[in-house]
Amino acid sequence: MGLAQIRFGRGSNHDLSRVTGSPPPKFAAGLAYETAGSGEPLLLVHGVASSRGAFNPVIESLAQHYQVIAVDLPGHGDSPVSARPGPLTPGMQALALASLLDDLGIARAHLVGNSMGGWVSLELAADQRATSVTGLCPAGLWQPHTTRSRVLDFNHSVSVLAGPVTPIAMRVAPLREYLFRGAVERRYRVDYAIARTAVDGQRAAAGFDAAHLGLLDAWFTRAEEIPTDVPVTVIFGDNDQMLPADTSQIRELAPPHADWLVQPRMGHAPMWDDPEGTVAAIRRTTARAAK
Repeated sequence: MGLAQIRFGRGSNHDLSRVTGSPPPKFAAGLAYETAGSGEPLLLVHGVASSRGAFNPVIESLAQHYQVIAVDLPGHGDSPVSARPGPLTPGMQALALASLLDDLGIARAHLVGNSMGGWVSLELAADQRATSVTGLCPAGLWQPHTTRSRVLDFNHSVSVLAGPVTPIAMRVAPLREYLFRGAVERRYRVDYAIARTAVDGQRAAAGFDAAHLGLLDAWFTRAEEIPTDVPVTVIFGDNDQMLPADTSQIRELAPPHADWLVQPRMGHAPMWDDPEGTVAAIRRTTARAAK
């Protein structure tokens, strides 16, 4: 089956989302999504073993300026797993998002992606589907990983095993701060809602293995295919423990015209560490597209 023919299961509407804090999903091209606001379309793309709920801290603010579309990638959140066996690369996931945009009648959208979602957004931009791109600690700008991430595997396993006690455990602030110490710098900003949504997203990620394997032995190679009139902003935290600067923040792999920012007191999830600053950075990027 050619990549352009990859489609995903139709899914079915749920009365409730599998991820706490997310509304009942809509479906298009077999992917679960939610919308808020009006204006130019802005697509939010989460990372591996996460969900559209990762962007809950910024959706309301963004919806004041855009038609926000928060999507669950294949096998994450409320989206069904891919019918295609084997690893699911960021390029393949970008094709799935292109089908979503097609079904919604959207030719191009502002793209905002975190971690793996940042890489997927760059691939989608190289496919000529972006009005602008804001990469929040994007994966793929790295020395290729040849083995699975022990941190990702551990986090996913613990979230699955801890399911029954999650509602109680995530109410304990010191425990939340300890568990999220590798993802955020300003751990006091991770409240119960963010923590519960993150753990639920990990547990619901039936497509975790396929997506994780799709990140191995590869990196983003299509920077020159992103048009220079598509603004790109790449943001990393100065203490990103998931994607450290010495191995996973290679500026030469980003589009040559990209703005490259390293933000102080920030980890791997800018929308949790600094939601206000993240919204401001997205708005600056989209404004450059308007010019």
